[in-house]
Amino acid sequence: MKKNIDLATIKNFILTNALNENVMLMLHPSNFDKLVTNGKEKAKALCIAGINVIPDDNNEISEGEIDVLEIKFN
Repeated sequence: MKKNIDLATIKNFILTNALNENVMLMLHPSNFDKLVTNGKEKAKALCIAGINVIPDDNNEISEGEIDVLEIKFN
């Protein structure tokens, strides 16, 4: 069964995992497109609770999954 990912799901994921601005979230392209499509316009990135959400352009994430990417600062 495919899991529907919406804004509430992502906010809950961020809170449950106590994530901060040192990470980014990556979604399957179809899940990302459903979040950002508004009419005919589509965004390329999304920021929720200070955390950037991007689509997986390499087909590494399964539909319905949320991947956490750590951002390293030098």
